[in-house]
Amino acid sequence: MLRKTTLSIAALVTAGWLLSDNNRALQGAERASPLPLIVVREYRVQEQQQRYQELLAEFGHNKELPAGYELQTLLALSHYPELKETRIRFVVDDVDIPLSSRPHWASMLRSAGKRTYLVVIDSQRDGGREELLLKKQPFNAQTGIIGHELAHTVYYLDRSFFGILNDALCQLSDCRINFERQTDQRTVDYGLGWQRYDHSVFLRSSFGRDPFAEPNPGSAYLAPRELLSLMAANPAYQETLVQL
Repeated sequence: MLRKTTLSIAALVTAGWLLSDNNRALQGAERASPLPLIVVREYRVQEQQQRYQELLAEFGHNKELPAGYELQTLLALSHYPELKETRIRFVVDDVDIPLSSRPHWASMLRSAGKRTYLVVIDSQRDGGREELLLKKQPFNAQTGIIGHELAHTVYYLDRSFFGILNDALCQLSDCRINFERQTDQRTVDYGLGWQRYDHSVFLRSSFGRDPFAEPNPGSAYLAPRELLSLMAANPAYQETLVQL
């Protein structure tokens, strides 16, 4: 399905929407990518499986990886060198939210580097919309949304106890929208833009929506067009954009 959208993507890149006011505002938001980016258009399980032991040795320290998603998680972790030594537990359970990321409450009073962080992955959904479950999504998209959650984690490394409490309160108000949109931008900044893009396209297509419709600035997550715009403005993505 994603391959069939190539011509549509190319048309959008040349259509002129890259300079919209909304996208310029996003480009001015918080950014953090201290190292040269590694950008891969698509991670394919057949190609990446042979790297598993190498990835595990380099990025698996202090990590409790989620059963069934180990490779996707290690690929996402490889984009966040700051998290190499960070304790992260990935939990797969029947919860109400498809994915979430937060510091473990028992470690909140510790310094950021000594905390334990949780990434919780929903295993079951009642009432339809099963495409929100990680297990229903394509491999590259899975890597992208795990990368989004890790973008939250890397953000928490710079947050104090009271800062995290403030972030928790933010989730109860409209400021959550900007919080999540900046997390999507951080995901792009760390080199996982295409993976997050494929995740966004997959969900919108699965729910019968036009993935390339005009973005809604009030949405809590960036639309494919907005993600593509951020990638087009980032020199690290230029080679992969030429492949369109």
